[in-house]
Amino acid sequence: MNPKSDDDLLAIFLHARRCDREDAPVWRPELLERPIQRPASPLRLIPAALVTASVIVLAVFLTRMPQHELPLSEALPPLFESQPGELFASVEPSLMSFEAPSDFLLPDHINPYNP
Repeated sequence: MNPKSDDDLLAIFLHARRCDREDAPVWRPELLERPIQRPASPLRLIPAALVTASVIVLAVFLTRMPQHELPLSEALPPLFESQPGELFASVEPSLMSFEAPSDFLLPDHINPYNP
């Protein structure tokens, strides 16, 4: 079928095999017996990230706390030092005489302010 000899092709393949044997790593069975070292997965880093974040939040919270707080009695305005009188007297118009602008549109039996 093939009139030419394949000796030159055979020589090329033999040379390639020799080069592969020279470049191949040495067989070391102790590498098969040791435990597998897994690369660090992202799930292993989650607890460390949570601890770091909580430490940062705690540090920010503690540094922003007020250094001196006034007692509540001094912080609030005096409640019972006003002049005696009607409770919302300064509010204009009086809250007791409030009438919605659309009350005249209601029927008489619903609107108690219609005469």
